[in-house]
Amino acid sequence: MKSIITKGYDLKFFINLFLIILVVFLVFIFIGAIKVYHTETFTPNMNNNNQLVPGKFPISDTQPLLYGSYNVKKNTNVTKNNDYNIWKQYPVYPSSYKQETNNKRVWTTPDNGTCSPAEFCGTPYEKTEQKKDIVSNPIPVDSKVTRINWWAANNCE
Repeated sequence: MKSIITKGYDLKFFINLFLIILVVFLVFIFIGAIKVYHTETFTPNMNNNNQLVPGKFPISDTQPLLYGSYNVKKNTNVTKNNDYNIWKQYPVYPSSYKQETNNKRVWTTPDNGTCSPAEFCGTPYEKTEQKKDIVSNPIPVDSKVTRINWWAANNCE
């Protein structure tokens, strides 16, 4: 009689052990399947549609980051600026009823008086006049065109 009870106990133990090992194995398989389909790359592909595509090789390796948006200086050595004189480049407008704020939309240079370290303010880029956004006029309310909010759908880009 004792041998039947001990055999039953051993059978329960082995079944429980088998189930635990099976669950752990299935969890590892599931985690492995997730990791296979998720890879960190810097080029868009089917698995991750990120927009962090690098620039063209020779230009992105030899030119500064904002090349093309701002003109690059010939001499790009660091300046003798320090924290006591770069504050002049940061625009501060007096308060008025004209609704002018310190939020400039278009900068002629990416240096706005907040460079860190201060020696980099005014270093790589020349002042470049930027293109302003062209905002189209809204269409009349009684127009017969397809609309998206306030603008005509065929005029949207």
